[in-house]
Amino acid sequence: MKKDDKRLLHRALDGEVNQSETKRLQQKLEADGRMRSEYEQLKKVVKDTTRVRVEVPPDFTKKVLEETRRIKRPKP
Repeated sequence: MKKDDKRLLHRALDGEVNQSETKRLQQKLEADGRMRSEYEQLKKVVKDTTRVRVEVPPDFTKKVLEETRRIKRPKP
């Protein structure tokens, strides 16, 4: 699959395509069985993973950012 086609496919899965891009993608999917198969598999993954909910502690983001800063600091 061409890099541009793959990018179009992922943008479509993310809901970032306009009407003309959607039409172009539909035409490509009709013409290319491998691309259509990959699109369907990725669409299922997106659907399945968007249902996953993870509980995190209220200070999770703060702790991750602090750890990131700590790791980035050069060691003496």
